[in-house]
Amino acid sequence: MNRDKLLGIIKTQGKTVHAVINEVNEDGITMSYSTFYKGLRDERPFKANEIISLSHAVALTRKEVFDIFFADLVS
Repeated sequence: MNRDKLLGIIKTQGKTVHAVINEVNEDGITMSYSTFYKGLRDERPFKANEIISLSHAVALTRKEVFDIFFADLVS
């Protein structure tokens, strides 16, 4: 999990974590702030539906999704 890259993309888009989590919840995926931050700290993995919803909320490319969420698994 590359948390710095995800947070950087969120900030460069002028969004807040609060706004992104709200978008995820509006997409029908229940995610609390605690769940999001646990995912960032690698205390729990993000579920596939959470990754998809986050990628839509932040408009991530396929490459960015792999670089952020799967970099440790691929290397």
